[in-house]
Amino acid sequence: MTIPTLIVSKNRACQLRLLLESLYFNATGVFQPHVVWKSTTPEFEIGYEKVAAEFPQAIFTRETYLLVDFYHFLKKHQAGHFALFMDDCIFFKPLRVSPEELISKMDKDTWCLSLRLGNNTTENTEKPIASISEDGDFIKYKFKEYSPYDNYGFCFSWDGVVYKTQDVLDLFDDNDFTKTTNQWAILPQKIENFTQNNRDKISKNLICCPKQSHVVSMNYNTTHSAGDNYHPVDQLNLRYVNGQIIDFNSINFEDIGGTHAYRGFSMRQQEI
Repeated sequence: MTIPTLIVSKNRACQLRLLLESLYFNATGVFQPHVVWKSTTPEFEIGYEKVAAEFPQAIFTRETYLLVDFYHFLKKHQAGHFALFMDDCIFFKPLRVSPEELISKMDKDTWCLSLRLGNNTTENTEKPIASISEDGDFIKYKFKEYSPYDNYGFCFSWDGVVYKTQDVLDLFDDNDFTKTTNQWAILPQKIENFTQNNRDKISKNLICCPKQSHVVSMNYNTTHSAGDNYHPVDQLNLRYVNGQIIDFNSINFEDIGGTHAYRGFSMRQQEI
């Protein structure tokens, strides 16, 4: 088995490729990517055609209406577990466990298993993890002892987290997320906001995470109105469709201290 993994991507085929490459090298055999993608120009669509051809193991679906696509994915995998990634994530640290071993870390009291967190992710938190149990390279802590806006209290993320599907469906209860307190935001952020505001309805009290994080989101650009664009998506896409890729080995992942970072990269000509 592998863990069904929803990856949402808009106009960022070049970064999506980097994520898929990192998953296949650093989490080999753990995740089954299901990419829901959206392009706003024919050029961006060419980028997705290219990355889909490179990674035939992944399942690619054009976005119709993201809320419908999201619930369709959840209900399709209702009986088990699923993972979420955004296309700007990178699985930078190798994880050598089977899917079964990973899921076994999530007992009846565990809400999720977050690969974006660890003892090292001390940015945007008021206090370190207070571990209550340890299992090999993984620890558990009581996430409600932290603010909902604290890294360690933020309990629904799209950046490298595994959930039990039925737990999420029960919490969301077919909500359309039109009454969140951040209606200007994109859907994933609205869903995060909903969960922050309804955290007390989660009966489970624990989050499991590795001692050192494995996933980081790289702040290279944004596809919505708020945020920085150090590497505009149209420029990256043009270079990608012309045969260049982000070189994973050019990125310095030393001393990752948070869930998001900016680390420079080089691009190299893709081998044919």
